Amino acid sequence: MKNTAIHKIKFLSRISFFLLIFISSCCLFKTDSPDLRITGQNFPSTANANQTFSISFTIANISSGECDAAATNESSVNLKMVNRATGYLQVNNTYALTSLDNNISRTITATVNIGTAGTYDLTFIVDPNNTAGQSNRLNDTYTATIIIN
Repeated sequence: MKNTAIHKIKFLSRISFFLLIFISSCCLFKTDSPDLRITGQNFPSTANANQTFSISFTIANISSGECDAAATNESSVNLKMVNRATGYLQVNNTYALTSLDNNISRTITATVNIGTAGTYDLTFIVDPNNTAGQSNRLNDTYTATIIIN
């Protein structure tokens, strides 16, 4: 009687183990598509004309699903600043973004000097050419305003 109970417990333990492996196999044998996101930014809300200032953005590859995100392909990021009154494109810089593994982030920093006072619309776009193989393109753009005095 004792041996039968021990065999049943061992049998149930093995089945439970295999069921657990089967249920969690999604994350053991595959990854979710990558998803680049802007996870942080740092720039002044105002600056003086002809004053050099820095603009930085942190980009991370974070899964949109239950499993880890696959690594991204190499891509780029684009920083634009447009004078709101004139529509003049003052800054249009593109920076390389090397591939990112799951939960890895990278900070892009630009040094900017604007010579004309005014209100500027800042736009930062991750993967503007859609080369990173992402699952979600809706979180790739950040917009803000910077006042140049």
